[in-house]
Amino acid sequence: MGKVVMDTGMEPPSPVAVLRVCNGLSRREVFSSSDGSFSFMVGDRVSSMTPDASEDTRQIGPNMQGSGSDPMMLGQGAFTNPLADCELRADLTGYSSSSIRLDPSMNNSNVGVIVLHSRGKKAEGMVSVASLQVPTKARREFEKGSELLEKGNLADAEKSLRKAIDEYPKFAEAWLRLGDLEQRRKNLEGAMVNYQEAINSDPNFPLPYVRMAFLSAVTSNWEQTRKLSEKLISLDPVNFPLAYYYNGVAEFNLKHLAQAETSALRAENLDKLHSEPRVELLLASIYNAEGVPATAAEHFRLYLKLVPNGPLNERVKADLAKSEELAKSQGPAAPSVNK
Repeated sequence: MGKVVMDTGMEPPSPVAVLRVCNGLSRREVFSSSDGSFSFMVGDRVSSMTPDASEDTRQIGPNMQGSGSDPMMLGQGAFTNPLADCELRADLTGYSSSSIRLDPSMNNSNVGVIVLHSRGKKAEGMVSVASLQVPTKARREFEKGSELLEKGNLADAEKSLRKAIDEYPKFAEAWLRLGDLEQRRKNLEGAMVNYQEAINSDPNFPLPYVRMAFLSAVTSNWEQTRKLSEKLISLDPVNFPLAYYYNGVAEFNLKHLAQAETSALRAENLDKLHSEPRVELLLASIYNAEGVPATAAEHFRLYLKLVPNGPLNERVKADLAKSEELAKSQGPAAPSVNK
């Protein structure tokens, strides 16, 4: 058991996939709950013996056992400790994860905290180009403020981040972190102001658009969510499946079903590890609205498979039952959608 937190100290914005990585093989074990906590058991589940086809179980070493065995257990048929040479990581688009090395003896089942950092993937546009020219003093204050923010010292973190901005007003990453700080304070309006300053400093910096799209969706400002997600997609159409998810949610709530379906399917296609399983709920809602309950039921079932113990499951099961009943009433000639 353990917990996933953002480097701001906040809870993740959505359920996060927890990966067990052993001997070069990556396997999704569970999704975190709404507060970031997670727990799972290794070695006694049917799912741990038969990898899902969508999971990343690429062979790195030469001795991967054949089908029917846990892909984390290497060797020629010999049982090995499923925690040997293993670590846990979290997976959320736009963030890099800290790693926790697992103790094969499991003297303590609480593994601690996995931290998701928003500034770890420089190769994927996670850093503002304008910030590459930041003076040393401003960079030092930014790093100090980021560390203080991670420790929960909001007042001192704000002082350092504002010093960084005083030194370099176009410091987009510092504005981003100030937005994260205001999110931590639950000051959503203040967070949006700071994220907009980050965009003003560097209009091609993707992360502020991700944060703003999320907050716009939280406040049901669907037109703003649509515009922000469209801008993010235009900046980076590959590395942000969440952009398509937010866009799909916005288009659905704006009653643009065709556009919503296109965006949701794109999000599903890009999100190979299903780090945002609510895409399946969005697709189910779209297909129900389009009068295709049999297809909606397929997506409800996939969500329940991805998040077997999720907080939404009772509602999802009820919605699944309604979709299945409606599909039966349509008879064998029910319309189908091929995507």
